[in-house]
Amino acid sequence: MASASPLKDIDEQYLQCCICMEQLKEPKILPCLHRYCRECLEKIVKKGAKKIECVTCREVHTLPKGGINGLKTDFNTKNIIEFIQLQDSVKVDPLRTCIHCRKKQKASAFCFRCNDFLCETCHEFHASSPMFEDHHPHIFSLSEAEAANLTIQKLSSLKVAPRCQTHPEKLSELCCTTCGNLPICVPCTYGEHQGHILKEVKSLAKIQRGMLKGKITDLLQYKEKAYSRREEIKKAKDKLELNVDQESRKLQEQLDREEERIKKEIQDAEKELNTKQAHLEERMEEDTSARKKELGKEMRELRERYEQACREERQEADLNFREIKEKNNEEKKQLEEGLRVMNNEIQELLASIRTQKDEHAKKIKELSDHFDGIVKRFENVTATADCILAAQNDWTDVQCIPGVCRAVDLLREEVKRDNPGMENLSGVRIRGLLAGVTVRGKVGISEDAESIIDLHIKESKYITDITSNEDGTIVITGLTSARQTYIAVITMGGSLQQQNILPGTGLNIVRCSFLSQYLIPVIYGDNQIGIYDIRDQSKRFINLSDVMMNCPTNQQVTSITTDPVNGHIIVGCYSRDVYVFNSKLEHVKTIKLPDVIKGADDIAMYKGNLLVCDSSGTGRAFAVALKQTASEVEYEFTKPTHGGADWYPYSVCTDQNGYIYMLWERSGGRSLIVQYTKDGGQIELEREVDRTHNISAITAVQTKQGEKLLLPTLGTKKLLTYSLT
Repeated sequence: MASASPLKDIDEQYLQCCICMEQLKEPKILPCLHRYCRECLEKIVKKGAKKIECVTCREVHTLPKGGINGLKTDFNTKNIIEFIQLQDSVKVDPLRTCIHCRKKQKASAFCFRCNDFLCETCHEFHASSPMFEDHHPHIFSLSEAEAANLTIQKLSSLKVAPRCQTHPEKLSELCCTTCGNLPICVPCTYGEHQGHILKEVKSLAKIQRGMLKGKITDLLQYKEKAYSRREEIKKAKDKLELNVDQESRKLQEQLDREEERIKKEIQDAEKELNTKQAHLEERMEEDTSARKKELGKEMRELRERYEQACREERQEADLNFREIKEKNNEEKKQLEEGLRVMNNEIQELLASIRTQKDEHAKKIKELSDHFDGIVKRFENVTATADCILAAQNDWTDVQCIPGVCRAVDLLREEVKRDNPGMENLSGVRIRGLLAGVTVRGKVGISEDAESIIDLHIKESKYITDITSNEDGTIVITGLTSARQTYIAVITMGGSLQQQNILPGTGLNIVRCSFLSQYLIPVIYGDNQIGIYDIRDQSKRFINLSDVMMNCPTNQQVTSITTDPVNGHIIVGCYSRDVYVFNSKLEHVKTIKLPDVIKGADDIAMYKGNLLVCDSSGTGRAFAVALKQTASEVEYEFTKPTHGGADWYPYSVCTDQNGYIYMLWERSGGRSLIVQYTKDGGQIELEREVDRTHNISAITAVQTKQGEKLLLPTLGTKKLLTYSLT
């Protein structure tokens, strides 16, 4: 809206209340700059309420003292509406009572100083008499009311200065900036406003118009970004539908393949059983024929021996067949049970996918509404600013522009803010949610490391953690020789793809985990928590105390994992506190671990439970069911007794078949890999790592050659790999 915008070009919706859908009456403006009738707001806000939600953009605002009446009046909009009402009233009834002669006749003009109509005779006298000289700039000839080029600026120039709130009989002449640009009269400068900062309205309005123009110019640079968010939301929604269909189809196809394979194995087993039975019968027949021949020669002498031998052979054959049949039935039972378990687990995975889809769709809808609100705010802020700048009414400007500038600043920061959680909402994750989805029996671990790979990480002194995602991307964190914290992406061959130094200096604790395909939450140093994007190496970090009101001063973060279902980042400490953040690094809640646990040296999510390695506290490991703000132990992991040593758990991961792998250490830097069952922390396998290697962490990764365990060494930049067979 240009400074010379005609009044007729103003969008009717700009002057319409979105509650009653009629022209605004006594317009009150919210901090987001959306305006409503005072009475309409009073109807939707409960008595004594402290907050108000904007009907248009859903922003929540704190009500000032006085409630709805304490909200600022939108003087600029009020002035425009008054002009429009003036035009409409003359159209309906041109006969008006003149304020001077008190005769009812056709009105010729309207004096805004007198705030009433004038007939043609009185209009001429009013406009020429020295007695009304100060009224002359405020007389509006009604012959101009229908002019197509009647501008907002022209109409605004007719308005008089507002009256002083303390002395209503006087017009305001100055602005008290100490009291929020409050219009005051001269006597007020010696009274309640004595010593305040006072400004002449014309110069103050000029400064504020310049400031608003600059802010609007800056805001318009983000217009494309504000509007593109809605397209991003649509893409995320479409991608979510596609990913859900793909993952569900993959699981169903896998179930169908396994079912077909098992049925074939059962059929083959039955064929083998029938073949063995036929061979036994054939052999019995041959043996019987041979004995009959022998019996013909020695009939009487051998009859008794013959019958005894037949009985014994039949008994032996029956016994062998029963054993074969029992073995066959047992194998068939195991296969059918495996198929049943796999079917249940896939159904649980499908249910989990549906749950994630519903939750993500809900969050996408919330984001969609949020971004729609931002676009509405963007359009309203720019329209409001244009309208105010077009009017060029000094008094309106000094009262309205500060609020508009605040709204512009808030909107600019909102538009600038990235939304890292968007990517998570377009996909569903199944890794680590449930046990395996094959009928495969026990998963073995190679006896020794099948390979020891040199890691080509620059200036690495310590490697502190390792993680991987479904695509096989491997990320390592650690410290350089200068005590700087780094994060690196490597290949299975140990080659460095990227390495980035994180802000600040770190302590020995640097942990990482995958939140999505590209986003990696990291903790390190003095309670730093952040998200690193491997696509462009961008990063955002916060301090624990910056986002938590009651964070203990001596708290130290120690471990990190992610909850793929809810898109949460879970942070463990050297205490029973576990902190949950969303993908925007906003604190969601704090959960207390059970009393039996003293701290969380490493954590991982598994089947909705939190696996906790309490190495430095109790030297034990637990699976913990998380409640809203509390938790309870589901089961404790069996502590290994390998070599008669006292072992301590310090790193944990899961594979795609649902087995849990935990690294235990003992004095002297010795490490033990322990594989646990899917259903309760019982030991399945143990593998002691070569004592020459000081291992720092463990993760499982899918490769072209199958799934493998990866174990980086603490200080020698080596990567040990173990095959899962």
